Amino acid sequence: MNTHQHDRSPPSLHSWIAFLVSFLFHISACLALAALLIGGQGNSGDDLVISMSSSTESDSEELAMLDLESVQPELAEEPVEPVDITTPTVDTTVQVELNQSPVTSFDSSEVRQASGASAGSKDAEEKASQKTEGESKARFFGAEASGNRFVFVIDSSGSMRGPRWEALCIELERALKSLSADQEFFVISFDSTPHPMFDLPPPRGTFLTAIPKSIRRVRNWLRSLDLGSNTYPASSLAMALSLEPDAIFLLSDGEIMDNTVLELRAYNRVRTENGYEVAVPIHTVLLHSVVGYQTLERIAEENDGTFTPVPFGSRD
Repeated sequence: MNTHQHDRSPPSLHSWIAFLVSFLFHISACLALAALLIGGQGNSGDDLVISMSSSTESDSEELAMLDLESVQPELAEEPVEPVDITTPTVDTTVQVELNQSPVTSFDSSEVRQASGASAGSKDAEEKASQKTEGESKARFFGAEASGNRFVFVIDSSGSMRGPRWEALCIELERALKSLSADQEFFVISFDSTPHPMFDLPPPRGTFLTAIPKSIRRVRNWLRSLDLGSNTYPASSLAMALSLEPDAIFLLSDGEIMDNTVLELRAYNRVRTENGYEVAVPIHTVLLHSVVGYQTLERIAEENDGTFTPVPFGSRD
């Protein structure tokens, strides 16, 4: 009985002190641990805040970068707006090109006509220039002929001695000097027979240009001629026609004594679709005389030429 009572006795003071010390130790340890945890959490919280802020800033920077990148095309498009402003110019060019496309079709059809017209105008200009060249003039005692090649058939019979021959030499030289550089001449004198200049009949004798040297040769040749008898120009005109000139000047001071009129009707004609036409016009000059008026006038009339009587005391 006493033993069981002794075992159930309350704890001793020593036990309570040990329990209290242990409790306080644990409490202080817990507090210290809590303090450590709180301090560590505070620091980690700061770090967390910092890291979160840094991450937030980095995220915001990334977001900003993303925003910039996302906005960059918009910003790139805004400078492109001037391109949009210039775009109407491109459209205008396109419109101009489109507007020109009908011109292209116009060119394909009407430009041919224009080119043909220009070609025609060129042909017309060439023909006009050829016509102008064909209408180059030669003048002899007032008689006028068109062309580039001329033959002067002059009377060198005895009746031409004196003032008539002198007037002839002066006027012929003046006529030759008035020729242009692209015009040519040949001279044949006649009495009973033809006398080609420098005694060179065709084809040895041929046309000369009116350069000073040629004119001096003709002057010297005329001064050297011995005037003969009779007035027979037919063979001289046949020689002149063989040269195929553009025109012939025939000068005399008297009546033609051969069959010049009839012979010209035969050998100064060419056959055409409309019949026979004059091959070379013949312009006649009657120098200081009334004899042979009708004959020279008829020769000119029948050979598409002009008749020019030159009165006494005048050269043209």
